[in-house]
Amino acid sequence: MSPREQREGMGKSTYPADLEDPDVDDDTTCADVGRACCVHDAKGWGRVGIHFFFILFFLYFFLFSLLLLGDSAKIIGGCAAGALFGDVDNPIAGLCIGVLATVFLQSSSTTTSIVVGLAGTSAIDTQIAIYVIMGANIGTSVTNTIVALGQMGDGDQLERAFAAATVHDMFNWLAVFVLLPIEVISNYLYYLTEWLVSGVSVSDGDKWEGPVKLAVAPLAQRMIKPNKSIIS
Repeated sequence: MSPREQREGMGKSTYPADLEDPDVDDDTTCADVGRACCVHDAKGWGRVGIHFFFILFFLYFFLFSLLLLGDSAKIIGGCAAGALFGDVDNPIAGLCIGVLATVFLQSSSTTTSIVVGLAGTSAIDTQIAIYVIMGANIGTSVTNTIVALGQMGDGDQLERAFAAATVHDMFNWLAVFVLLPIEVISNYLYYLTEWLVSGVSVSDGDKWEGPVKLAVAPLAQRMIKPNKSIIS
């Protein structure tokens, strides 16, 4: 193709002619989109209701599986994790432990819940727990890379999936690169959390459960119920 033909083709659509829809209106407004999405007949609303039900159904069991995974990890490795983390006194070592634990468990939420529990029982210092949680945010980047590799059947999808995964990776990495040195130098997160809980009075036996855990825990406890007194 000559340079002149390339210049002339720059203003043309890159989509194949058979994929262009002549009925598409370029002046579509938000109100038009809202009417198209929210105005249905009885059959259409029925399909929307069924889809919404299945979304909630599978979301519930997704949260249930995360809670089950966290409880299982606490039972299997709670005491051992406390003995392992108790000897850590280096920020980089804590960061690496958080990365490896999250890569192994494939859940930063599970790693964080274990570390918070260990810090609450004084099995590890709060300062080290901060570094481990930072490492968990880096370790969770492996999951999106695995998901991106699942798009290997299509080159375009693989490229877009890796682009999205890289955005997530860079966000977590840059956050740690910025916050880790500041925390090592000043311990600002430790002092901030200490100030936040300075006026809180808690007695033995007090506990708080979020609405998600209240909905999921009854089913999870029928399958597995960790004894926190033994784990800690």
